[in-house]
Amino acid sequence: MERTAILVLGHGSRRPCANGEVEATVEALRLRHPRLALSHAFIELAQPLLADELARLAVRADRVVVVPLFLFAAGHVKEELPRALEAARGAFPSVRFEASRVFGIHRWMLEVAIDRMRSTLNASEAASTVLVAVGRGTSDPEANGDFCKVVRLLGERGDFAWSEPSFIGVTGPRFEAVAERVALSAPERLLVLPYFLFAGRLTERLEGQVRAFAERHRGLDVRLAPLLGGHPRVLDVVDERLAEVLEVGADAKCAVCGRSAAA
Repeated sequence: MERTAILVLGHGSRRPCANGEVEATVEALRLRHPRLALSHAFIELAQPLLADELARLAVRADRVVVVPLFLFAAGHVKEELPRALEAARGAFPSVRFEASRVFGIHRWMLEVAIDRMRSTLNASEAASTVLVAVGRGTSDPEANGDFCKVVRLLGERGDFAWSEPSFIGVTGPRFEAVAERVALSAPERLLVLPYFLFAGRLTERLEGQVRAFAERHRGLDVRLAPLLGGHPRVLDVVDERLAEVLEVGADAKCAVCGRSAAA
């Protein structure tokens, strides 16, 4: 019988609390799937690192499936993860190494974001609110484009006055510039959505920028929604991505509408 190990992959942070959120996600998955051999690793900044955990699992499994806890596919997923898998295949040729897809533009992640925003905003307030969503920002145009598409979907599904994408680093437009531009139109309120799974240095920076912006615009109702991680639907997305790899012949569905891709 084939022995399969599941490796949940996080980015890694210098903030122990951020790494703890990844570990808590893995523990929640263990409760859902007590028969699966689950472990975790990080791309950088925290232990265990991806290459080390792949090697550890290779001596006790015939198949290792990596599940990236990443919202979009950028450099870490497109470059570093494939290199690590290729190196592991060379070192352990008898073991099958695979990886699932990232979360991507997924209907359940839209649900998570809507729930997070509704915890901060009443439904009756949406029409007079501008949504400014904030992404990590990467040098990968496809990942940035996918985030902008998510923001458009959230703006329309949430019935906001309008929605604006922004980024906290690497690329533009940056959050502070977008927020200042929105403030010129004098909306009733501005809702900031950090489109991040877990806390860390970047979310701390964003919180500081939001506080400073609110201080500069005391007449504007500025609200900050919670992060996405910890929501049960996040685990549902992980389950779906894992099933796509583990279940031979699993029906591929559109991640946005949920319909069969063959329909």
